[in-house]
Amino acid sequence: MKIFTLPDLGEGLPDAVVREWHVSEGSSVAAHESLVTVETAKALVEVPAPWGGKVEKLFAEVDETVNVGDPLVGFTGTGEGEVEAQPGPGANEVVPEPVQATAEEHAQEDSGTVVGSLEQGEAVLEAEPQQEQGPRRFATPSVRALARRLGVDLQRLSKDGARVTAAQVCAAAGSRPQTPAETAVKPVAASEAAAMSPARRAMGLSMSRARDQVAQITLCDDADISNWWGSAPALLRLIRALQAACIAEPNLNALYRDDQLIPQATINIGLAVDSPRGLFVPVLRDVAAHSDEALLQAVADFKQQARETGIAQSDLQGGSILLSNFGAIAGRYATPLVLPPTVAIVGAGRVCQGVVVVDRWPAMRPLLPLSVSADHRAVTGGELARFLQALLQALSS
Repeated sequence: MKIFTLPDLGEGLPDAVVREWHVSEGSSVAAHESLVTVETAKALVEVPAPWGGKVEKLFAEVDETVNVGDPLVGFTGTGEGEVEAQPGPGANEVVPEPVQATAEEHAQEDSGTVVGSLEQGEAVLEAEPQQEQGPRRFATPSVRALARRLGVDLQRLSKDGARVTAAQVCAAAGSRPQTPAETAVKPVAASEAAAMSPARRAMGLSMSRARDQVAQITLCDDADISNWWGSAPALLRLIRALQAACIAEPNLNALYRDDQLIPQATINIGLAVDSPRGLFVPVLRDVAAHSDEALLQAVADFKQQARETGIAQSDLQGGSILLSNFGAIAGRYATPLVLPPTVAIVGAGRVCQGVVVVDRWPAMRPLLPLSVSADHRAVTGGELARFLQALLQALSS
């Protein structure tokens, strides 16, 4: 039996949780066809077959945790207990590639498929039987999970093989997306809480990198938002203001790798989304290229996925600057942590009434507190101040 072990999914985590098997014992699978959907670091990831053949054994049940390097799938082979030899370093790794999709496309469907090259020795390739391409998936991993929960048959919903959306699943079930109160996590026993989830381990690793790698500075100020407060979505105004500030000071819309500052051609905003499942940071890609309606729909879709099923890995990659709207819950100012390789993060606090001077007279105005952190290895204090100034001007207009 040739054994395929759980590969390194590129998250720096030691394990993953099996969420959905796409094959069963005794079935045949083609090379690169999806074997299983696993969850790690809050992302749903499809793991492809490294070669084609017949599945002899599945080594894990749904919702079971599997360590990286442990047996995942056994294929019919020439010797009992035979473990497939690895042809070289990284041959059993699945390296996700960022998908340069638009925010509007994310509002339609998310990917979640692991794209990687699993190289095998020549002898294995020559012996591999020629098989037809595996069956087409009718929906993304998050939509399939939603359909299972609501008891909806995706194959019946799919017309001419088209992908099914979350909205179609909810409509077919005669239901609506649940509210945060309805999906709130129930209290768990202390012993259960002590077992750290992959999502929280990922957060711990990210915070450790931020602590060890970033020379952080934070600058705060208040934006007078009386010109639009109450008449426009605050999050949308924040996104557009962040876009304007990135254009004015492009060195904050950048990555810092190998001691080099790399400004990004497009503005890809990583948006912190809080949910009962944990903290997610999906990416709104190329915000300047999309309408207000498309951005709001993308945000709504990400929030629903965060509450119900998790967000596809491809939607969690590629951010060039981060935004945390923590004031929607509580708090005015903060020291948001810069997550490498990005160099800046904007935190928006709770709107409050404050006294400002208008035509030399005091006046009460709604004020939006802002806290902007940057990596001082890559960004100067002047650049950070000019970025905040552009942010203030865009929010006050």
